[in-house]
Amino acid sequence: MQDQDNLVVFRGFHSTRRRVALVMLQMAAWWALPGLGAAGDEREWELSNYRIRIHLAIDTATRPEGSLTATIAEHVEQRIFATLYPLWSAEVLPASGPFEHLLLRKLDSLEEQSSLEPPLGIDKEMFLSIISNTKGHLVACREVDHSTGTWGPVLRREVRQTRMLSEKCFELLRATFAPLAKIRRETESEDESYVALLYKGSSLPQRSGGGQFARLGTVYRPLKIRAGRSGDLQSDATSEIPWTYLLLEEMQEDVGRCRVHSGLRKPFGVRRRGSVEHLAIALPNSEMPTRVRFHARHDRSQSLAGYEVFQRVSDDLPSQPIGLTDAQGEIEVPAEGAAVTTLFLRSDGRLLAKVPIASGVSPLIQVPIADDTARLRAEATLTSLREQLIDLVARRNILVSRVRNHIQEGNYDDARQLLSQLDDLPTRAHFAQLLSAAERSERNRSREPQVQATIEGLFAETRKLLGRFLNARQITDLQNELSAARQGDAS
Repeated sequence: MQDQDNLVVFRGFHSTRRRVALVMLQMAAWWALPGLGAAGDEREWELSNYRIRIHLAIDTATRPEGSLTATIAEHVEQRIFATLYPLWSAEVLPASGPFEHLLLRKLDSLEEQSSLEPPLGIDKEMFLSIISNTKGHLVACREVDHSTGTWGPVLRREVRQTRMLSEKCFELLRATFAPLAKIRRETESEDESYVALLYKGSSLPQRSGGGQFARLGTVYRPLKIRAGRSGDLQSDATSEIPWTYLLLEEMQEDVGRCRVHSGLRKPFGVRRRGSVEHLAIALPNSEMPTRVRFHARHDRSQSLAGYEVFQRVSDDLPSQPIGLTDAQGEIEVPAEGAAVTTLFLRSDGRLLAKVPIASGVSPLIQVPIADDTARLRAEATLTSLREQLIDLVARRNILVSRVRNHIQEGNYDDARQLLSQLDDLPTRAHFAQLLSAAERSERNRSREPQVQATIEGLFAETRKLLGRFLNARQITDLQNELSAARQGDAS
C-alpha cells in the first residue's frame, strides 16, 4: 500500500490513478469558478474533504487468523473508495506495540493518554479494535476530530461470523464518523429556534450508492471555536456551547435545517464575531442507556439526592415524572423514541433546572445545579418559626377576648391579671431576634446568588408577618380600654 498526497491507492484497482486524476480535475474546476469573494470561506469549506487516518488493532489470541488484519484493511479501503471518496481521503494503518494495547484495552479512555499527538495534515483519526473470542468478534470504534479537538463516544458491535467481519467494520466506521458543519442563522431575526448547517465537503462529488453524509434525526453538538488570522480553525481554542443540541429535521439540497434544543436563552450570543466560528459536530447514537447525575455547582462531590425529575419528549406533550434521583444524585433517562428530550429538576414543587438531554451520547451526563439545600433548610427553619408564630397569635387572641369580656363585666382585677399574662408572651422583638439569628446562620446561606436571593426573600416575607400579627399597638389599646373603664366607673 502506498500513500501519495494522503490518497489511498488500493490493491487490485488498476484504474485508481486515472480516477483520482479525474476527481482532482473536477475539484480544480470548482476552485476556478468566479464569485468566491464574500462566500469564499463557505465555498472552500464545502469543497474540503476529510483527511482520515484509521488505526486497526486486532486481538486474535483465542482465534488465530494470520491474514485477518490485511483482509479487513483492504476491504475497508476498497469500500471507502467505492462509496465515500472524495469526501473521505483515508488510510488504514495496523497498530502495533503499546499503541495496539491501548486500542484493545483502553479505548474508552484513549483521550487521557498524553502520548497521543495530533498528526500533521490529518483531520480525523479513527480507532478500530477487534477482539476475537469463542463466540465471534467484539468490534469497537471511536474517533477524534483534530480540527475541533473533539472525542466521540465508543460504538460497539458484536459479529458472529468472520466472513461478515470486514463489512461490519466498514459499517461501524461510517456510524462512528462525525461530520462537521458551520452553523448559520436562517434569518436576521432574533428567533434562534432553527439554524442552518453548511456541511464540510457538501459540494464534493458523491459516489453513487454512497448515501447522504447527513441523516435526518441526527443530533449535533454546537461548538464555539476561534479562527486564526488566516481563517484556520484553532482546535486548542474550542469550547462547547453548554446544554444545547441541534436536531436535524430537514435537508434542503445540501443545507441542513436543525431545531435548536437549549437550556440557554441565547445559545449563540447576540451576533457572530469575525474571529469566532460556530461549528456543529454530529453525535453518533450508541443506543446505550443514559444516566444523568445532578450535583451542586460549587461542589461536584455533593450529590442532589431525592429530587423529582420530569421528562418532556416533545413540545406538544406535557412533561411526565420519571422518578427521584438516587443517593448519588443519578437517574436513568428512558429513550422514549426521542433523540433529544428535556428534563426538569424539581424540589418541593420548585423548578431548579431545565436541561436538554441527547439519548445515548454518553453513559453518564453530569449536570451542575445551583444547590437548593440551603433554601430547603431555610424554609424548614422559617416553617418552625411560623408555626410558633401561629400558636402565639392564637393564644394572644384568646387572652385579648377574655380581657375585653372582663372589662365589659367590670371585672377589672381579672382583666389586669390577664393583661399581665399577655405581657409575658414572646414579643415581636423576640421573634425578630430569632429570625435574624436564623438568617445569619451559615446553614441557611448559599453561595449561589439566585438561591441566596430566594432565601432573603423568604426571610423578608416572614418579617412582614411579624409586623402584621405581633403589633404591640393591640396590647396598648387594650390597656387604654381598661384604664378608661376604671376611670369611668370611679367618676
